[in-house]
Amino acid sequence: MIPTTRLWALLAVLAVPMMAAGFFPGWGGLVLALDALVLGLAAVDFALARRVRLEVHRLLPRKLSVGVPNRVEVQLIHRSHQEVRVRVRDDVPDAFSATPEEAPLSLPPQSQTRWVYRVTPSKRGKFGFGDVNVRVKGPLGLVFHERTYKEAQSASVFPDLRGASRLLLSGAALDLVNLGLRQLRRDGQGSEFARLRDYTQGDSVREVDWKATARRSKPVTRVMESERSQSILICVDAGRSMAAQVDGLTKLDHAVNAALFLAFVAVRNGDRVGLAVFADGVKAYLPPAAGRGQYRKIIDALYSATPSLTYVDYLALFKELNIRLTRRSLLCVFTDFLDEEQASTMIDPLHRLARRHVPLCLSVKDTALLGLLRQAPPGPEEAFQQAVASELLADREMLKARVSMGGVQMIDVQPDELSLAAVNRYLDIKARGVL
Repeated sequence: MIPTTRLWALLAVLAVPMMAAGFFPGWGGLVLALDALVLGLAAVDFALARRVRLEVHRLLPRKLSVGVPNRVEVQLIHRSHQEVRVRVRDDVPDAFSATPEEAPLSLPPQSQTRWVYRVTPSKRGKFGFGDVNVRVKGPLGLVFHERTYKEAQSASVFPDLRGASRLLLSGAALDLVNLGLRQLRRDGQGSEFARLRDYTQGDSVREVDWKATARRSKPVTRVMESERSQSILICVDAGRSMAAQVDGLTKLDHAVNAALFLAFVAVRNGDRVGLAVFADGVKAYLPPAAGRGQYRKIIDALYSATPSLTYVDYLALFKELNIRLTRRSLLCVFTDFLDEEQASTMIDPLHRLARRHVPLCLSVKDTALLGLLRQAPPGPEEAFQQAVASELLADREMLKARVSMGGVQMIDVQPDELSLAAVNRYLDIKARGVL
């Protein structure tokens, strides 16, 4: 039995004459009778609330995405013949935030009601939902009858695949401009023949196919496209610096989301895509391969990737890649540059790899440090924090400059821009024929 505000208010009102009964002896019995009446009404209200017949079921999506609101539905089936008011609260995992956390609902007689709320997971992996808790208010509004419905369920939280899903749902004619992407194939660029088309104003004379022009008796342009079946290896840093939180997710989660988006576009573009997850050594490796089956393997490998609280051994990674990769490849290395001592160990081996491959380093900006510098320090402690943040960011910029001097391409963007920036740079490299 859970008292409502109405019951507490009644008891508070009756407390005044109870205190006055000390001065008026005749009032004591009357006040006790009123208290007993209120408590009796509360007991009746509780008994009526217990009689309400209610079924509750939770409907979870098959897969949840990390860092984004996911729809969860709670279904309430009311089988009684009178309207009832309830409060519903779901037992979500600790790593989830729910919006709203609970809801007051009015259930009509013999009805079925759905309460929809959103959960935002902050981690990937398997999690368990607990029970659904419902408080049924009695018809007198004095008490709640609290019930627990056993609805324990497991939920799998995957990387954010919304970008890939939007590409897939858009069909063959991809609306890449609205997605922020450039075209997967660029007519007039690349090294592979795509098709012939009628000459249009602005076409280069070098693009004219003279044999086809002679056969058709009108100018015909040869359309080229970027070469397919090229090798892309996505390397994801799972070291200690990637455990830092940026905009509600770890840097590793931002990297995983961008890596999967890049892998999806590259596989759809006909390229061979591989994966390496590394920290103090190579934790997982998938050699480059083509097809949707390879993309599913990459999802499975990244689904359970978690940051290791260890240093990152870039030398071990690049030694292994030097042995495994016999074909010229685009190396997309998702890592962090905030730990200068650790990240500086990547410079020399990465420059050596640049002689055979096309390295691309990708990282997210630390928005917390940037935000700290934008504020005027209110005191000495905050001023010291700003000085440290400024030094860290300056060292980071110097390290990025040293990395890019050896022919290594760099991307350093806001967390929500990483996926599109990675794919667009991949498309640029393909279009320019660098790979």
